[in-house]
Amino acid sequence: MRVIGEFVVGDIKVSIFKYNERISVKYEKYLLEQVYKFRDGSNIRNVNDVMKFSETIENKLNVIFDSMAQLRTDRIMELNGNDLDDFDEII
Repeated sequence: MRVIGEFVVGDIKVSIFKYNERISVKYEKYLLEQVYKFRDGSNIRNVNDVMKFSETIENKLNVIFDSMAQLRTDRIMELNGNDLDDFDEII
């Protein structure tokens, strides 16, 4: 697998990988990742195609990233007991 391009859409980092005839697009934000894979014939063939595709879905990507970040935060709070009484009182 080799990197064929990188760019930024808003505050989302986009990395494009090619392996055989497949293209994978990785979106990164908040230390989270979304990966979309395209097979030959999907009209996603190069960096320009990925840039056009990414610009049209930027808002939806942000909604998904926000949801993922909230899910991660909620789950971490559940695992930690979500109990602030465990801390010493600071005077």
